[in-house]
Order: sequence, then structure tokens, then C-alpha cells
Amino acid sequence: MVERYDRAKLLEEVWSEPVQVVAPRYGLSDVGLKKLCSRLQIPTPPRGHWAKVKAGKRVSLRPKLCEYTGHPGYLYRTAAPPSAQDPVAEVVDSRLQRVLSFEQQPENKIVVPERIKVWHPVVAAAREALVRPIIDQRGMPQTRGNGLNISVSAALKSRALRVADTLLKALEKRGYIVQQGKHQVEVVMFGDALRLRLYEPSLRSDYVPSAAQLAEKAKGGWSYWPKWQFTPSGRLQVMADDGYGGKITDSDRHSVEQQINKLVGLMATRAVGFLVRNERQAIEDAERQRVREVALERKRRQDAEKQRLAKLEVDAQNWRRAQVIREYLNALEESPERHEHSMEQLELLRWGRAKADWIDPLKPGVVDVLDEEIVIPR
Repeated sequence: MVERYDRAKLLEEVWSEPVQVVAPRYGLSDVGLKKLCSRLQIPTPPRGHWAKVKAGKRVSLRPKLCEYTGHPGYLYRTAAPPSAQDPVAEVVDSRLQRVLSFEQQPENKIVVPERIKVWHPVVAAAREALVRPIIDQRGMPQTRGNGLNISVSAALKSRALRVADTLLKALEKRGYIVQQGKHQVEVVMFGDALRLRLYEPSLRSDYVPSAAQLAEKAKGGWSYWPKWQFTPSGRLQVMADDGYGGKITDSDRHSVEQQINKLVGLMATRAVGFLVRNERQAIEDAERQRVREVALERKRRQDAEKQRLAKLEVDAQNWRRAQVIREYLNALEESPERHEHSMEQLELLRWGRAKADWIDPLKPGVVDVLDEEIVIPR
């Protein structure tokens, strides 16, 4: 399961006890825990802190936990930490653990019968395809089309079909989905589609021409001989996703029939692994989106503050301009050299003061011809 670190709890722990005590709870060494705290932006006590505490000396106060601004992925782990009693135990996702436990119980052992009365539809189609199979480059019969992929010799055909039938029925009984994929049959486990294949490896050796071929060559006749010849190994393999999703093989000690439960567990391991990875990615994406939205909101507020400040500066400049105009007009009006003002001067004083009021942001609502947007027709 994907879990999120509790930063507040971890801060409380590392400031209440030495990291050597706290680290095993997280399955880490003391150095590993310090690195984790660094990634999570959690301050840790300075060197010598606990020696001062033991000696009764004054120490640094516990700092406050700041808002996390690092990579969102650092906040999560894919499973709960190992217990303090067993710090090296491997942690398994609970969903996978249930599958593995179920497959290990004796009463759930999958048994391949000697005879099949009613074939699974997918296997029935494969039986029909093997009546007139295609021959691969090894000379081995193989099913046609996009159904169940079976490539075995005639000697293993019956076994392969019975194993396939038993496996598919067991998977469906466990709640998994057997479906027709784009290219071949798939099994859907925990949302992941795994392609099934039954295969018989071949033994490769140098090609040995027949007596007839050698005689034809001795006569100077033309003939083509392949470089290799292939011999069926007699060992059956069952694979999911070409072996990446699990593979079982006949061995000297165990046949494929005895390992079907193991294959189910291997397939579940891969499927749950993809599921956990996707869950973690979804959480990281959501956290990254949250951090982005927080940053966008802060940027929006910052831009609004800048616009507000810019308007304030413009208003202050306009207020200063209006004051300068008024001061000049007052000085002009009170000039000792002018006892009487002409009509033109009086009009200038009136007009100038009106313009100062229009400029002054403290006198809103003043309308002037300068406010008009004049469009000259073409």
C-alpha cells in the first residue's frame, strides 16, 4: 500500500529521542533517517544535542515545521515500515499477501485432471487451431490467429491443453478475467492484462543432411541446407507476458502441473506491482497538482499586489502632479506684479484648476474631454 509520511509525527519523534532509537521504526539506519528527514524538510537536532540533554545543559528549542516545498514523491512510501522486532523483514503489499497466502494453502492446490469433459471455450478454440496449425521456424506446430498461444510438439499437445484448461478455469474461479486481447488471450489481474503462452523449448544442433541430400550434392545438384536443426525438448513452459509476468517450467523435480499455484502467485506479483506503481504515480500527480495550485494561487496574489502597488504609485504621482499644478496656479494668481488679471489669465486659472482636479485621484468622478476616446472615421 502507498502511505504518506506524517511529517509532524516524525518531527516529534526525532526531537524526543535520538535518531538511533527512532530509525528502526522506519526500517532505516540513523544515517538513512537523517537523509529521510532532509528530503522531507524536517529539521533534526544538532550534533551534541543529546549529550547536553543528558548533562542538564540548555539546548536548542524544537523548531516549527515549515510548509513542504520539495518533490511530492518524497512524501510517500509503498508499504508500512518493518516492525522494530524484525527490521530486515521484506514488506509485501497486503493485496498480494492475501493472494500468496491463498495459493500456499493445501486445500487451494490446483490439480490438472487426466481427462477434460467440458473444455474452456478459449482452450476449445486452441484445440481446433492445432488440428491445422502453422509451423514455426523450428518446425513446431503453433496455434493460429489471436487466441491462446500454444507452440508445442505433438507429444506435449494433450498435456498443454489440459494445463491451459485447468489454469484458465482456476483463474476465473479466483475472480480474475480471461478475455480476448488485441493479439492473444489475456488474464486481467488487479487491472493489469497479462498475455498467456504455452511453449516447448527446442534443442538446437548443427544441421545433419540426410543420405539423399548428400547423394544429390555429390551429383552436383543444387540444394539448400539450413544451418541448424531443432529437436523438441519435451519440457513444457507456461509464461505470462513472455516470462516477465511469471514462468513455470518442467524440471527434473517438479512438473508444470505441480507449479500452477506458483504461476498464479507470480502473475499476481507483477500485477500488484504495476497497481502499486500506478497508485503511487496517481498520488504523486495529485500532490504535484496541489503544489502547483498553491503556487498558482500565490502567484495570483502576488500579481494582484503588484497591480495594486502600481496603481498606488500612479495615483501618488498624479496627486503630486495635481499639487504642483495648483501650487503654480496659486503662485501665478498671487504674483505681486499682477494686480489685475485679464480674461485670458482668469480662464487659464479656471482651466488649470479643473485639469488639476481631473488628475487628482482624491477627486473621483471628475469628467473631462480628455476621457473621451475619439475615433476618426476612415
